[in-house]
Formats: sequence, structure tokens, C-alpha cells
Amino acid sequence: MSTKISIINANDYESIPKAVVGAIKLVENSLPFSFSNSNQILLKPNLLRAKKEACTQPSFVEGVILYLKEKGISMDNVSIGDSPGQQGKNASDVVKKIGLLEICKENDVKIIDFESEIPDVEIIEDALQMKKFHVAKAIKNCDILINLPRLKSHAEAMITGAMKNYWGIIPGGLKAKYHLLGKTADRFGEVLADNFSWILKHKSKRLTVYDLQEIMEGSMGPAAGKMVKWDLILVGTDELALDVVALEIGKLKAKNVPHVNNAIERNLGVSDLDNIEIVGMSLEEAKKMTPKFNVPGSTMTSFISYITGHLAYKVMKKMPNLVKIKCAKCGQCAEICPTEAIRCEEGNYPIFSRKNCISCLCCMELCPENAIKASSRGIIGLFD
Repeated sequence: MSTKISIINANDYESIPKAVVGAIKLVENSLPFSFSNSNQILLKPNLLRAKKEACTQPSFVEGVILYLKEKGISMDNVSIGDSPGQQGKNASDVVKKIGLLEICKENDVKIIDFESEIPDVEIIEDALQMKKFHVAKAIKNCDILINLPRLKSHAEAMITGAMKNYWGIIPGGLKAKYHLLGKTADRFGEVLADNFSWILKHKSKRLTVYDLQEIMEGSMGPAAGKMVKWDLILVGTDELALDVVALEIGKLKAKNVPHVNNAIERNLGVSDLDNIEIVGMSLEEAKKMTPKFNVPGSTMTSFISYITGHLAYKVMKKMPNLVKIKCAKCGQCAEICPTEAIRCEEGNYPIFSRKNCISCLCCMELCPENAIKASSRGIIGLFD
């Protein structure tokens, strides 16, 4: 197999929207579908929570809309949707907070809340962990799916990017429940790859516009990490190849990221750089202008965990810790916890149960006050 990816320097264009158009045009001749023959085009950005840095930049959505308009596509056929992780929040809530609502209104693009309809239950063939799951109807019904991820570090999955962005096709709090199927980093990687394998089988008409213009890194990703400018945009149709290239640019080995490595082992796309045709900026040019991507986890930790029968994993496994000075006592962490490991009475600080915690870190990811940090369990983890 082979695939084509465009890499561009966003600074070579007048604006981010025009840069997005330019990046898409570099690969449009290789697209295995026609936009003009589609009735329903769905844009799927990352709308994790109502914070600009945690989401795909609105300018990237604007760029995709601009491209579709240049191709003569009626906006009646275009919609945008996602499912944020927080309980009681939907895409409509997030787009208002991050400045995306105005763009949607100006272009008559419909916003779809994935929670607005009862999701369908789907069987995942050849799944390793998640045999069946719930999928938003908007995803099932669209003709073309345009994936708009933002590269970010992730406290549990190491990174969130092209493949991980499809975790949002699962509506609402169900995402947290499916964390129960992946209680270690490797198993959660298998769950994410299972989810992506469904996309591969059922949504053949896909395009990914990858936001690497300003990425998030560090241990507080994907919601509150450090923002670093890379000024890059990647576009292609193979999500595994895009993640592999993004990691290569960030000087990281793809096989050290559990869900990317699992996708490589299962042949869920192109992973060999020799089979990836890069147009626009060369990979070497992109690497030269980009600092190393700082993400949680390390090769040594994975290696030690393997040879010691996961004893090191027990020690290094992350646990949520409350920063009381930031805590608003809102109770959202308890609401999202899939194992009910957090107890929160009105007016009091939440209490965390080490025994029931599976270290999914959904509480940290979705805390509106960034009042939860992750730290290694330490030696006491050996007895958990």
C-alpha cells in the first residue's frame, strides 16, 4: 500500500484558512472520491471541552469550508459535529465558547450534537477489546467524513491525533465507560485501534486535515498542556500514515505510542515511510523547523514494564491528584468517572479511591478548572 500526504508551512500563506486550502489542493488529485457527488459531508473536529487550546482551531474549519465552497459544494450538504467528553455538554456548547459558532453561522453550516439522537450499536469485527460500541447517527449517515484533529499530548494515550480523534464518534459519557475495556495503556491502545478499525471498514470516503500549527504537549495534555507553535499543516486520507509522519516530525517513535503501534501491527493503514509520498515541504524540512514533541511516557518505562511482568507499570501508572486551591467543588469529575472511584458531596472536595481507579484520567482531562494532576503511583502501586 502507499498513500500521499501534504506538509505545508502555514506561514507561507496569508492566513490559516488559505493555508488549509493550499494543503488540500496538493493531494486532491489522489482523493478516491468526489466531493461533488456527495449529499452529506460531515466535519469532525476535536471539541474536547470549552477551551480554545483543547480544540481544533476554528480557522482550520473555516479553511475546509472555504475549500468546499471553491469546489462548488452547497453548504446545505455540510455539517459539523462532535461529542465532548464532559457530562451535560455538547458540540453546540463548545463551539460558542471557542469562536466557531460565528463561522458556522456565516457559512450556514449546521451544528450536530452527537447526543441528540439515540446512537446505533455496532459490532466491530476482529476487535481485540471493544467488540461492540455505540456510534453517533451523524457519523453513520454521512457520505464523506472530514477529520480535523489537533496534535496534543495525552496523559493516558500518549498522543491524540488523526486516529484518536475518532474516539469522539462515541456519544457523551459512553466514552468514559469504554475506558473500562482498557485498564492499561496497551489495552486502551487496543480499544482505540478497535474504534479506528470500524471507521476503516465503514467510512471509506475520508479526508484528514491535521492541525499542527500550534500543538499541545506535556503531562497536562490533552486539555491543559503547554502550547508550542509548529506552524505545520498535514493533509491526507490515511490516518495511520498521518500519525506516523506527525510523530516523525516530533522526533518520536511511532511504535512507542500504544494505539499507533497496535494499528501498525494490525495493518490498519500505511506505516512505512518509504510508502508515504510527501508533497509540499519535505519531511526533513519539517523536522528541522520543529522542536521535539514532549509527551508523557517513555521507551524505557515500556521496556522495564515488559521484562518485569508489569511491576514497573504498577509503579509508573498515573493516578489523579487534586489541587485543592483550584478546585471549584463542582462534582464533574465524579460524574464522568466510569468506575465511580470519585465521591463528591455538595460543597465538599472530591474524594478519590485508589482501589477503584483504573487511571483513565478522564477526570483530569475534563476538569473545567484544571484542578486535577496526574502523578505516578510510586512504590505503593505494587500493592494496589
